[in-house]
Amino acid sequence: MKKYRNLFQEMRDFRKEFIIGPTAKLFEAVLEVMLPILMVRLVNSTLPSGSRATTVQIALIMIGMAFMGVCAAVICQYCAARACSGVSRNLRDRLMTKVNSFTVAQQEKCGVSYLGVAMTSDVNQVSLGVSMFIRLVFRVPFITIAGVLSAMSIDAPLSGVIAVGAAMFLLTLLLIIRVTFKKYKVVQKKLDHISRVVNERLSGIRVIRAFSREKHHEELTDEAAGAYAQEAISVSRYASLMRPLTILLTNFAVVFILWVGGYRINVGRITGVQLFAFIQYIFTIFDALNILGNLVVIFSRSFVSAERIEGILEIEPDTRVIEASEKDMLHDDKAIVKWKDVSFSYLQDKEDKEEYYALRDVSFELRKGEKLGVIGTTGSGKSTIVSLMLKLYDTTKGNIYIDGRPITSINETELRRRMSPVFQTTVLFAGTIRENLLLGNPEGLSDEEIAERCRAAQAWDFIEEKGGLDAIVEPRGKNFSGGQKQRLSIARALCAEGDILLLDDASAALDKDTSARLQEALKLHKEKTSRTMLEISSKISEIMDSDWIIVLDNGMVVGQGKHDDLLKECDAYAKIARSQEMGGVEG
Repeated sequence: MKKYRNLFQEMRDFRKEFIIGPTAKLFEAVLEVMLPILMVRLVNSTLPSGSRATTVQIALIMIGMAFMGVCAAVICQYCAARACSGVSRNLRDRLMTKVNSFTVAQQEKCGVSYLGVAMTSDVNQVSLGVSMFIRLVFRVPFITIAGVLSAMSIDAPLSGVIAVGAAMFLLTLLLIIRVTFKKYKVVQKKLDHISRVVNERLSGIRVIRAFSREKHHEELTDEAAGAYAQEAISVSRYASLMRPLTILLTNFAVVFILWVGGYRINVGRITGVQLFAFIQYIFTIFDALNILGNLVVIFSRSFVSAERIEGILEIEPDTRVIEASEKDMLHDDKAIVKWKDVSFSYLQDKEDKEEYYALRDVSFELRKGEKLGVIGTTGSGKSTIVSLMLKLYDTTKGNIYIDGRPITSINETELRRRMSPVFQTTVLFAGTIRENLLLGNPEGLSDEEIAERCRAAQAWDFIEEKGGLDAIVEPRGKNFSGGQKQRLSIARALCAEGDILLLDDASAALDKDTSARLQEALKLHKEKTSRTMLEISSKISEIMDSDWIIVLDNGMVVGQGKHDDLLKECDAYAKIARSQEMGGVEG
């Protein structure tokens, strides 16, 4: 059971529920087993003698037992509800915390769909298993054993029928478990595939519609859903055998007992009331066995889901901080950021071939208060620079230094506190504008300081129109346009406490005039705050005033220098300039 230790750890917080709930259910089961015995006593002892007082007394006892059974069932249900909801809440919290601690590479290795299904379907399945454990796991064995013993007390030879029927049912149950447990693993994998396919289609819905590929992707989705349905139906066929097998065995047992029991009544071994009680025990026992079969199916799925959850919780976050030796440090280096022969591949497990590298032998440095511009064609590796700066991925070769320290020796929290990034894809969170702007500065800024940074980001005008800093932001910023969301992202980066500003195509959604005003405001902001800026752009007009520009092509640096020098000396830069009608040198 060591492989489920994380699950058991979450159950410890609900020890009371795991004790009180099954105890209450066990008490209910005791009452349920005693009722047929009281019924036999009522018929055999009280009715023939005509003792009305005794009849009323036993009837009141049975009514009281039924009432206590209802109370016990309510207590058990309450404990089960508290435990299963609490365990599922704690598991989701732990999973979310664990996933957030993963590097991007680890998240991609697990798969977004796998993690999503684990936090939804798998957690739900585990919580169902917890609920069933509290409600039924002790009741069913007790009902079965106590029912067999009670039947033996009525007529021992006849109770052999129950023992044989129960043994046959359990043997069949074990065979079904063996098949369904393996198949449920396949079912969950198919569910992962559906989640992955649907996520891909939804994220790319605009492109799909633009190229009229709806039909093709509907077929792909139908194919994934069909594969899942086929596996789910297959395992359901085996699981659905429980109920008919139980009914078949129950009816066979009842017919056999009526046949043999009739003979034993004739010879005076048992009475008709005892035979009736015996048949009631048969229904009770085999109904409990049927519940056991359903429990096994539920627990099979729960254990599969628990294994998947445990697999995620057992993954160690790849956030190792490697202590830098004296020789690894860059002494007397004035550069805040320095890249030294950095190469990176997203396919870390591939052979060491050049075509697998997103960046190759990239070197540059950036001093305090300077601005570095990065430009290149689409797919040249520009955005990868930001990912490596934030340590979302580790470099494949070479080193990155921050203040002379290797980036591998800097804790992620410390590193990212110094960075103020703006990504290509803007993300706003539900809440207020103020809460979104201060996401990277928990200590907060005054309203005047926030307004100043928003003006620099060209966002203050529409913020006032929306109602000010306390205006509501809907999930994903649905009540803002693309340009407004991008300007809010820039304002958020300016409000953050980081001294290194990372802009990754930050003005892609802005018009030319707004972009020009933004660049002028950012220049003034940099001069005022002495912030170091690394700006990635596809527009030369946004980086031409940089202290230093590097030009990327196919992951390699093909040019470094200032704007005017690159126009003369770098063909790739001059080509981009001509395409953007900025002149350039004919050659």
